[in-house]
Amino acid sequence: MSKDAAPSTDVFQASDLASRRRDFIGAGRAGRALLRDTDGFGLVMMPLAEWEAVTEVSSCAMEVMRTEVILRHADVRPAELPYAWLTVFDDDDREEFLDEMRDALSVAFSTHDLGPVRTCLHDWQTTAQALSDRTRRRILTGPGTDEYEEVDAPS
Repeated sequence: MSKDAAPSTDVFQASDLASRRRDFIGAGRAGRALLRDTDGFGLVMMPLAEWEAVTEVSSCAMEVMRTEVILRHADVRPAELPYAWLTVFDDDDREEFLDEMRDALSVAFSTHDLGPVRTCLHDWQTTAQALSDRTRRRILTGPGTDEYEEVDAPS
């Protein structure tokens, strides 16, 4: 299956399962196979990895949308957010997180690989954890100096 285009969907009738079972399974392995029952009810067969990717991407997308809506309100409590750790960030950082998540979701959707979303979440959660500590926050966000000292490589 090409990751750039949606796979074609072969349509089978329930009665086809007796004589064309292998065709049905083959079509499911190759992309998607639609099984129509006599009452019109439809079932889809597709590779498990693709189904899991689609399910995870849609779940993350919903969490991002919920987060966007909740962050529009003043005085957001951590318990209200799908990503509670976002409360350690200011509004600009939260918007940057949402932009990066939208990009990661777009890539994940088109490639059927949730890696970019997982990486984005991990990186932002790690930063949030560091900023949650008062001393680390002061060091990481405090004014820096342009003075650096050369150090030798460890021997």
